[in-house]
Amino acid sequence: MFKYVLPFCYKGARIGHRSLMRYYKQRFGSSRAVAVSKNKQAVGRVLQQYRALGWTSSTGAALARERDMQYLQRMKAKWMLKTGMQNNATKQMHFRMQVRF
Repeated sequence: MFKYVLPFCYKGARIGHRSLMRYYKQRFGSSRAVAVSKNKQAVGRVLQQYRALGWTSSTGAALARERDMQYLQRMKAKWMLKTGMQNNATKQMHFRMQVRF
């Protein structure tokens, strides 16, 4: 988690919101650091193999971004339809029952 570091005049104190204190207090041992560095090396090897096959990360990221945008547009359309239907049914200013005798 990120804590804001105050300038030198405040002795470089770090501040953060108290609701995130549980994350600030976490300390990870050296074994985790070693595992992360090994993982980075493995990822690097795999990326080299992909690049050798002609895959570029920019096209993959662009496709994922476009797919996410389409998903968001669908969700927005559903929400707008639902809100419109609810408002039509409940927020009518003038309504008179059409009753015939």
